[in-house]
Amino acid sequence: MDKKHKQHLLVTLIFTLIVTATLFFMYDDFVFQTYGEVVYYDYILKGENNQLKVENIEAYLDRQSFHLGEGRIIFKDVNLTNGAVPTVKLSLYGENQQKFDYEFVVEEYHSDNLIYSIQSISKKYKEIDLDDVKSASLTIEANDQKLSEVDLKITPVEQLEGSNKEYRIENASISNSMMRLGTLKAASDDVIKEYPTVSLEYRYLKDKNGDKEDNDNYVVFKKITGKSKELVNGNDYGTYNLEDDSFKDKDLSVVIIFSNGKEKFAFAIDLKTREVGDYYG
Repeated sequence: MDKKHKQHLLVTLIFTLIVTATLFFMYDDFVFQTYGEVVYYDYILKGENNQLKVENIEAYLDRQSFHLGEGRIIFKDVNLTNGAVPTVKLSLYGENQQKFDYEFVVEEYHSDNLIYSIQSISKKYKEIDLDDVKSASLTIEANDQKLSEVDLKITPVEQLEGSNKEYRIENASISNSMMRLGTLKAASDDVIKEYPTVSLEYRYLKDKNGDKEDNDNYVVFKKITGKSKELVNGNDYGTYNLEDDSFKDKDLSVVIIFSNGKEKFAFAIDLKTREVGDYYG
């Protein structure tokens, strides 16, 4: 091999080593920003009749589990159960006779407290075997009698994604008036050690033609503050309902503020919609 070919080979080897090393050290950041949770379907269930009103129950499926999110049941008819303790049954129907029932008893039922929350649950997908939700209903029973049934409207939910090199908002989504707040994920635990307190301010832009750098051009609709070790890389923060307005077509973002008593570290993450069935977060 002549000297010229040896030089070319040496340059090629050096270049290959540089590219390989770069990919190796950047792999975690690449994976962190690219791969989040896969959601195959996500719906908000709600409905109403003369006796009941069902608000914002979320049902969604990811790669491993079926999830039922928080929602509310409002008893409009105070005499519906005649003092008996009611049982609530939420039924979801898929194709080919697929069905899933979630049932619970309303504890301490009385006429001066007629708003009840459905608690979130998660079950392995194979236990549910519900490929999609085609229809849904909610039934109130007492003393082995059906007292009322509501057919629920199924509204698709839009997934949200937002990230930078080190942080990601994961598992957030919106319907018309409901937002699942998701959770803040960090690529490293160093920020938790350095800044023990974190605050998240969920906001939307007032005027899209205005200055996006002006904090006064935003409405902060939800603020969460707590210990970094509990909020970062932790569980979802629950849901938020926007009264008399819609999240659709709003420019959403989250301001994250880390603090340690002496200094603060703050930045914003824009939230964009992404199609169900794709990676997001």
